[in-house]
Amino acid sequence: MRAWRIALIAVIGSLILGGVIYFAVSHYGTYTYQWKTNLHSYKTYDLLGDSTLNGYIKANGEISVYILREEDFKKMKQGKPFSYYKAWKHVKKAEFEGIQIPGSDYILVVKNEENKMQWISVKLREKRSAQD
Repeated sequence: MRAWRIALIAVIGSLILGGVIYFAVSHYGTYTYQWKTNLHSYKTYDLLGDSTLNGYIKANGEISVYILREEDFKKMKQGKPFSYYKAWKHVKKAEFEGIQIPGSDYILVVKNEENKMQWISVKLREKRSAQD
């Protein structure tokens, strides 16, 4: 009976600790997302609304980087006119310092501008505003 209580307390404690950590990171902390991979056509990353984006993207070939909405990304892939919030076109690197992401669903898209595969290296840090 005693081991059962200890196990229950440990599970409840783990859940509470996990919830506190998730809340702190999603509202006041940073997310870091990194990848180093072959880039075929597009690579995407979901952005937090009301956040600040810092970091960089580097490639060994020409890329374009867009911050846009999902519906505009679909238009881009179909070759239709699309809108974007910010863009870095035909570059080998893009650096982000204090880029304010609006309070809705935006994605960061890295588009391969060359026909061959490229290596890209990405490090993004996102911080949600403490006003949420």
